[in-house]
Amino acid sequence: MSVLRLLDRTLTKFVTWLLLFFFVMMLGIAALQVLLRIFLHTGIIWGDVAARHMVLWVGFFGAYIATREDKHFHIDVLTRFLNPKLRSWFSAFSDLFAIVVCCFMLQASVTFIEVGMDADSMLFLQISQRMAAMILPVGFGLIMVQFLLRMIVNVVAGVHGPAPEEPAS
Repeated sequence: MSVLRLLDRTLTKFVTWLLLFFFVMMLGIAALQVLLRIFLHTGIIWGDVAARHMVLWVGFFGAYIATREDKHFHIDVLTRFLNPKLRSWFSAFSDLFAIVVCCFMLQASVTFIEVGMDADSMLFLQISQRMAAMILPVGFGLIMVQFLLRMIVNVVAGVHGPAPEEPAS
């Protein structure tokens, strides 16, 4: 379990830094666009397109963090009435269902990028349309990994009982 916790913490730190980077870049480009339009009556040609695509990246990285912190969308009406072991098993099954959904979404997003996008189409600054859209499979893959890690923890808790809380890092 310690290896899984290390993997989880490392991946979360990496995603958090990426989230911060894309969020700051998105806000910076948007603010610069506004300032350039107000004071110089011009703008960055690719600024709006870049900001729109960065919203997707920020959204998926934020969804990963939400999944890790158990703040992702879920219905817990039934689990409130279960004892801790059954709650762990129910949560593990719920996580498995989410993994399957993420897997289908990952496959669909790969198909969308391969079939639905022109390989030679550039968005801005020599960044291809396909490269910008790679957040779709990457994002669903990251969320799927987080659900897998949670499922393993829930299965272990279902077998051995809930683990003691880990100190915050």
